[in-house]
Amino acid sequence: MAQHDEPYGQSRRGSLAGRLLIPVALVAMGIGLSPAAAHADTWRTATGSAWGQTQSSASAAAQASARTALTQTAAQLGEVCTNVTSSATLSYTVPSGGGYVYGGTATGLCAPAPPPPSYTVPRTATARGEASTYSAAVQNGAAAARAAILAAGGDCTGYQTTGATNVYTAPTGSWYIYDVTVSALCVH
Repeated sequence: MAQHDEPYGQSRRGSLAGRLLIPVALVAMGIGLSPAAAHADTWRTATGSAWGQTQSSASAAAQASARTALTQTAAQLGEVCTNVTSSATLSYTVPSGGGYVYGGTATGLCAPAPPPPSYTVPRTATARGEASTYSAAVQNGAAAARAAILAAGGDCTGYQTTGATNVYTAPTGSWYIYDVTVSALCVH
């Protein structure tokens, strides 16, 4: 019979604990690295102070100072804050009654700023424009074409007039009709 350095039961328990430790560690690591954990909202607080000739003006200025400090802190961290509240407390009264100093506090729920929109979908529309001058007819057609692009939905940028086709010009030159084509890049 072979001799063991440690009791049989202890060796089995150790290997079972080792086998359980690896999945538990992987799950814990996954939770820590998950996008939800990385982008969790955080309550942030900032302070500021201000002076004013009246209590209300000093209080308002101190709260504005604190809100500005919160916005700057969030921007440095690549965040934006919502649900921002602020308050102010009297810190000092000028003995002659000529002014007040207030300390302000602003608190908000801050989270990473959403990514900017991705303008990847090209859209084109053609619309008819009419007016008493050539340039006004083209402008009217371009405005109608831009409206048609927006009506399709989504946010768009980079509008360009890519064509203007004469449909009719009055013999006296008093009326112009053009079909105008406009292109843009849109979000979706």
